[in-house]
Amino acid sequence: MTLRFLRLLRTIRWRLHRLAVRARRTTYGPVTAAHGAWDDAVDWFNGLELSENNILLGFAVVIGLAGALGVIGFYKLIELAHEGFFTWPESVLPVLGRLAYRPVLTGVGAVAAWWTMQRFAQGHDGLTIPDVQLAVVRHQGDIPTRPALARTAASALTIGSGGSAGSEGPVAVFGALIGSRLGRAFRFSGNRTGILVGAGAAAGISAAFNAPLAGAFFALEEILGSFSIGAFAPVVVSSVVAAVVSRSVFGNHPVFPVEFDQGYRLTREVVLFYPALGVLAGLVSVLFVRCYFGIAAWSRQVRLPPMGLALGGGMVVGGLAFLSSGLLVGSGYLTIPLDRFGQLAWYLVALLAAGKIVATAITLNTGGSGGLFTPSLYVGASVGSAFGLLLMELFPGLHLSAQPYALVGMGSVIAGALNAPMTGILMVWEMTDNSAIMLPLMLSVVVSHVLARRMERDSLYSG
Repeated sequence: MTLRFLRLLRTIRWRLHRLAVRARRTTYGPVTAAHGAWDDAVDWFNGLELSENNILLGFAVVIGLAGALGVIGFYKLIELAHEGFFTWPESVLPVLGRLAYRPVLTGVGAVAAWWTMQRFAQGHDGLTIPDVQLAVVRHQGDIPTRPALARTAASALTIGSGGSAGSEGPVAVFGALIGSRLGRAFRFSGNRTGILVGAGAAAGISAAFNAPLAGAFFALEEILGSFSIGAFAPVVVSSVVAAVVSRSVFGNHPVFPVEFDQGYRLTREVVLFYPALGVLAGLVSVLFVRCYFGIAAWSRQVRLPPMGLALGGGMVVGGLAFLSSGLLVGSGYLTIPLDRFGQLAWYLVALLAAGKIVATAITLNTGGSGGLFTPSLYVGASVGSAFGLLLMELFPGLHLSAQPYALVGMGSVIAGALNAPMTGILMVWEMTDNSAIMLPLMLSVVVSHVLARRMERDSLYSG
C-alpha cells in the first residue's frame, strides 16, 4: 500500500513537471519573438541616424504627456487614500471617537506605507530626489522600476492618511522613471538617458504645480546640475507639454491667486524688511536641515522594530495635526492655508512653522514616504506670514499686509533648505502669476541662500 502511494506521488509530480515544461515552452516562443521584434525595431530606429536634437525633442513630448498623466493618477490615489482613512471613518465614528482616531489612523497609514515599501521594493529604501541625482551622475540614468513605483504608492498612502510630506518628490521620481525606461529601452547612451530623466522630473513638477518654468529649472538645477544647451530644449518642451495636459484637467489658474500691489510700495520694505525676511528664512532653512537629519540619525539608533517605529511616528504626526486643527497637513496634496495664517497671531503661525519642520522630519524618517518640496513651501509661507504679522503689529501706521511676506518666504526657504534659488524664484512667481512680487522675492531669496550655505553645507536633498 505504501509502495503504491509513493508511485502515485511520483506519477503526479512527473505529470506536473511535464505540464510546467509545456507551459514554459508555450510562453517562451511568443515572449522571445516579441523581444526579437522589439530589438529589430530599436535597431531600425537607431539606424535612421536622426539628429540628437530631433530625437530628444520627440521623446520629450512623450515624456511630458506621460508625466502629466502620472501626476493626475497620483492625485487620484491620494484622494482615494484620504477617503479611506478619514472621510469614511468620519461618517461611522461617533463624535467623541473622532478626537482620538486621527493619530491612530495616521499611524496606520504610516505602517501601510512602510509595508508597501517592504513588500514591493525588494528591500530597497525607495527612490527620492537625491537617488535620481545619483542615478544621473553615476548610473547613466538607470532608475530601478519597482522601488520607484512602490515609493509612489507609499507616498499616496502617507499623504492621504495625514502624514506631513509633499507630492512633488513622488511625481518627479515617477517622471524620471519614465525617461529612464525609455532611454534604456532604446539603448540610448548614458548622457542622452540622463537628459530624458531630467525631462521626466521637469514634467512631474510642472504638472503638479502648474509651473512649467519652475519645473524646467528644477530639473536643470537639481536633477542634472547643468544648464547646458543640449539639455535645455528637451527639458523645457517636456515641462510645457506636461503643463498643457494638467491645465486641461485642473484648469489654467495660479495655485495662489493672491492679488496685491503693496508688496514693495514702501522703500523701507525693499531695503530693510525683505532682506530681514531673507535672513530669517536662511536661519529657518538651516534649522530645517539639521532637524531633518538629526531625526534621521535618531531613527537609525532607536531600538524599535521598523513597524513599531512607523506606527509611533505616524501617531505623533497625527497628534500634531490634531492639535493644529488640521492646519499642519490639511486634506490634500497642496494645502498651504494662507488665508488662515492671516487670521492668527504671529507667534501661533511661527509655532506652525516649527511644527511642520518636526512633523515632516518624523514622517519621512520613521516609515512614511513623500517629498520635501511642499513642506518647504509650507514652512516658508508660515515663517513669512509670522514675520509680516509681527511687522503689522510693530508698525500699524504703515498699513502692511502679511500675504506678500508669506509668498516671498516660500521662495526664500526653497532656496535655503533645498539649495535651489532659481527654482524658488520661478516657482513663487508662477504660482502667484504676479510680477509685482519679483523684486522683493529675488532679494530675499539671494540673502536666504547665501546665509544658509555659509552656515550649513548640506541641503535637504543632500541625503
